[in-house]
Amino acid sequence: MLIVSRRDAESILIRPGENIDPKMTLADLFKSGPIEITIFSSGTNRVKMGVQAPAQLSIWRKNAATAA
Repeated sequence: MLIVSRRDAESILIRPGENIDPKMTLADLFKSGPIEITIFSSGTNRVKMGVQAPAQLSIWRKNAATAA
């Protein structure tokens, strides 16, 4: 599980991992389970959440340099 904090208007990206065959279907990507997002805490302009996803998917903070 990845734990991230996000402020107002900040995002996360969930997409296929780098070594995934581009011909995989959505059914193939989610064969081992769904994406689960758990909110741990929230404040006036920030939320702390955990994201659990199948290993075939990668999760990035949208403002991370490698996510562009």
